[in-house]
Amino acid sequence: MKNRIFLDTNVFIFAFEFPDSNSNTIIELLNDVKIEAVISERVIKEVYRYFRKYHDKNLADNFRKYLYEACKISLARDVKDTMKEYTGQIKEKDLEQLAVVKKYGIKYLVSLDRDFIGQEEYKTPGQFVELICRESQESDF
Repeated sequence: MKNRIFLDTNVFIFAFEFPDSNSNTIIELLNDVKIEAVISERVIKEVYRYFRKYHDKNLADNFRKYLYEACKISLARDVKDTMKEYTGQIKEKDLEQLAVVKKYGIKYLVSLDRDFIGQEEYKTPGQFVELICRESQESDF
């Protein structure tokens, strides 16, 4: 059975910007269908904004298309009640991501966002790659 993980925005960004990163290893696992990735609508918006701002509209559009094709998408409306439950336990910007993980019982929330420290599901890309592949790049990202 494939590992089902939640990938936060920064994993996609670091994978693109740093091809030798643990984040890129995770995306390679996703592309090879060795893991199943779940993301939120917020992740799609953040990834799109980043690539639009720092690269161009064409790349941002292509990345958004990739996210829709490669990942399972959780809609914000589907986790609204869970978001209420965790309000105040984490920053507002991270609430939707945490709610998706909690509602669907996703084992790993892979991110470099230190705001998730303390959540049992939280792993950095380096920690996740080490768990799955038994070897990772020296950096966390």
